[in-house]
Amino acid sequence: MPTLQEEQLARIEENRAKARERLAARADAKAKEAANKDAEAVKTGSSGMEQNVRDASKKRPYDSIKPAKKFTNYIEYDFSKIKDSKGGFMPDDDTTRLPNGMTLEEWKQKQQRIVIEPQRAINPEDNPKCFECQSFDIDFEFFKVFTCTVCRACKAKFPEKYSLLTKTECREDYLLTDPELRDKELMPHLERPNPHKTTYNNMMLYLRYQIEEFAFKKWGGEEGLDNEFERRVALRKEKKDRKFADKLKQMRKRTRTETWNKRLDRAEHRHNWGPEARLANKGIAIRKCTECGMETEEIIF
Repeated sequence: MPTLQEEQLARIEENRAKARERLAARADAKAKEAANKDAEAVKTGSSGMEQNVRDASKKRPYDSIKPAKKFTNYIEYDFSKIKDSKGGFMPDDDTTRLPNGMTLEEWKQKQQRIVIEPQRAINPEDNPKCFECQSFDIDFEFFKVFTCTVCRACKAKFPEKYSLLTKTECREDYLLTDPELRDKELMPHLERPNPHKTTYNNMMLYLRYQIEEFAFKKWGGEEGLDNEFERRVALRKEKKDRKFADKLKQMRKRTRTETWNKRLDRAEHRHNWGPEARLANKGIAIRKCTECGMETEEIIF
């Protein structure tokens, strides 16, 4: 007959066997669940790749999407045709879209405002010289835009001649009109991005001595320009005074109308005529109300 200790040991072994079976069953269930998840992930990934391939194969309407006119200073790339050169992603020449049909080098020069200086002639007399110091080191940007041969040193030395004026200054100080300033043949000018806001129109800059020459020719010299400026100032002052007088007249008229309306809103007024005053040798008698001040003239026969 087994003892109590042997029965306890047998029960312990039985419980251990059952525990091992439960652990094995639990491990098998986890393995099956992980296998199912991997299979689902593979299916989802393959379907997503197929969807991406189908989306990439579609033609995107690049031509129908156009930027605003103020934002055309950019280069557009077709990323589907860019190749990896092992030193960066370089596009083919066909994939680069430049504004106004420019080449890449022309676009870069426009963005950086680089002025390519022409080659100098072998004969020094054939090269352009500075107006002031006869130097050959002229500013080719001024020469190209304004046909003005001046070096950078003299340009900084004589700002009263070679400084740049904005269109507003030309219009207000020299009394020039917009059509005159927009004519490139009549008034050559430089264009620069507006420093106040990028979406504003480009600034138009003019050379001071060219503006002065044109303005003096238009108004008959410096004295004529000053006389025209004073005439316009006086005209503006006269117009302002006339406008003020009209407003004051309207205000008085409105006040008088309001006064009469207030009198009409009151109770009925009965005149209290004062003594009669006769004009000598005219046969006219004048009577005046003592309350409202109304006067009447009566002819005496």
